[in-house]
Amino acid sequence: MRLDDLLRGLEVQAIIGDLPAEDVRGLVYDSRRAGPGQVFAALAGAASDGHAYLEMAAKQGALAALVQRPAEVALAQIQVPDSRLALAMMADRFYARPSRHLCLVGVTGTNGKTTVSYLVESLLAQRGPAGLLGTVEQRYPGKRRASSMTTPESVDLQALLAEMLGAGVKGVVMEVSSHALEQHRAAGCRFDAAVFTNLTRDHLDYHGDMDAYFQAKRRLFNQLLPQAKRQGKDPAAVICADDPKGSHLAGEATGLHLRTLTYGFSQAARVRGISPVLKLSGGRCLVDWPAGSFEMSTPLVGLYNLQNALAATAVGLALDFEPAEIQRALDAVPGVPGRLQRVVGAPGDPSVFVDYAHTDQALASVLAALRPLTPGRLICVFGAGGDRDQGKRPLMGRAVGIGADLAVLTSDNPRSEDPLAVMAMVEQGLTATGSRLVRDLDTEGPAYVSEPSRAAAIELAVAAAGPQDVVLIAGKGHEDYQIVGRERRHFDDREQALAALGRRHEGEANHAGA
Repeated sequence: MRLDDLLRGLEVQAIIGDLPAEDVRGLVYDSRRAGPGQVFAALAGAASDGHAYLEMAAKQGALAALVQRPAEVALAQIQVPDSRLALAMMADRFYARPSRHLCLVGVTGTNGKTTVSYLVESLLAQRGPAGLLGTVEQRYPGKRRASSMTTPESVDLQALLAEMLGAGVKGVVMEVSSHALEQHRAAGCRFDAAVFTNLTRDHLDYHGDMDAYFQAKRRLFNQLLPQAKRQGKDPAAVICADDPKGSHLAGEATGLHLRTLTYGFSQAARVRGISPVLKLSGGRCLVDWPAGSFEMSTPLVGLYNLQNALAATAVGLALDFEPAEIQRALDAVPGVPGRLQRVVGAPGDPSVFVDYAHTDQALASVLAALRPLTPGRLICVFGAGGDRDQGKRPLMGRAVGIGADLAVLTSDNPRSEDPLAVMAMVEQGLTATGSRLVRDLDTEGPAYVSEPSRAAAIELAVAAAGPQDVVLIAGKGHEDYQIVGRERRHFDDREQALAALGRRHEGEANHAGA
C-alpha cells in the first residue's frame, strides 16, 4: 500500500520532504524495528519520546516518520496533531480494516473486565471460532500467548485482529483499558458492543484524578461506538446500572442514539437479576428483561461474579442470542485465571482462592462476596504494589480491616520501593479499623500479621486455616512473577497455595508416624 493512500483522511499539518513512492511494508513505533519500507511513528511515552529516535530510524533506512514535532533529519516526515491517533487510523487501513468483518465486543471498567471477557468469549464461541485479547492472554483456536499489556498498541492490535480474521475467527472480545483509550490504541476499531462494568479508584498515578479516569473510559462509548455506527454497524452500549457512573453513561449513550442495555440488580436495570442464590459452588438468579424472564446460573463464586454473568447475558441479548445459548456459554466457564480462582486441596482442607483484587474497592467486593459463604474465619493475604498510586494503600488496608477476620499483610510487586515502607502505608488503614498487630493467626479478629515474604505469608495463612475457614490471597491473581527492583522473579500465588496445602498433610503424616 502506498503511503499517500494510508494518509488519506488523516489531519496532516505538514509534510517535510518528499513522500516516497514505494509501497509501505509495515508500521512500527520502536525505532529498533525501523527499516526499509517501514513507517516509524514517533510516540511520546511516560519513559521516553519517540521523537528522540528519529535519527536512528533514518539511519536504519525507514521510509518515513509520523511526527508531532518535525526534526532536521534526512527522513520524510508527516506532521500530525496526535501521532498515536494517526498511527491507529493508519494501522486500521494497513491491515484492511479487520474489525469490519468481525463481531467485536469491548469491555472496560475498573473491575470485572477479565471475567466478563472470558464469559463473552464463551458466548461468541457458541456461533463460531472466537478470540480473546486481555490482561491474561491473547488467544483464539490453535493459538495462545501471554499478554504483555491489557490492550496492545494500535499496530499490534490491528495485526492481531487481522491474524484472527485470517484464521477463521468470527467474533473477538477485548479488554479496553483506560490507558488504551487515552492513547487511542483502539481508534479505528468498529465495535458491535461495548461493556462498562464499574468505576472505582485505580491508575490515578497515570490519570491524576477520578474525573480524568472516567473521561478515558467514556471514550469507548462517546467516540468509538458512534464511529462504528457511522461506519455501518449498529453497536450496543451494555452498562452496569448498579454503578453510580453507569446511569450517567447510559443516559449519554441513549442521547447518542446508541442501543443501550443496562444490567445489574437495581430497579433501573433493563436486564435485571432477581432473587440471587449464592454458594461456594457458584450462583444463580432469575433474569428479567423487557422480552421476558429466564433462569441463569454460573459456576463462578460471589455476587459480583453473578453480576459479571449478567453483563455477559446482556451482551448476548444485545447480539440476539437465545437464553439457552447464553446459559451454555456461562456453564462452559468454570473459572477465570486469577479471578477468585479456587486452589483445590484435599477433603477437610480450607477453601483457598486467588484473586487479582489490587484496589480497595476490588478487595471490599471480593471479601463481601466471600463473607456470607464462609462458615468459619475469613483470612486475607494481601499487599500493595510499589511505584503505583500511594493514596490507595491505606484504603486497601481499611478494606481488608473491615472485610476480613484475620489478615496477613505482605509484599506484592515492590518494584523500586522498600517493601516495608509500602506495607507501613497499608498498615495505616488496617489499624484505623481497629485491627491489631499480632504474632500469629491463632487469635480472635480483627487482627493481622505482618510478613514481608509473600511465600511465607501464604504458608502462614494456609497452615493456620481450619476446614471451615476461607483463605483469600489477593493482589496478583494470574501473575506468575514478582517484580523486585528491576528483577522479574518467578512467583505464582496459585503454586504457592497448592504447595502450602500439600505441606499441611506432610505435617499430619509426620505427626502420625511419630
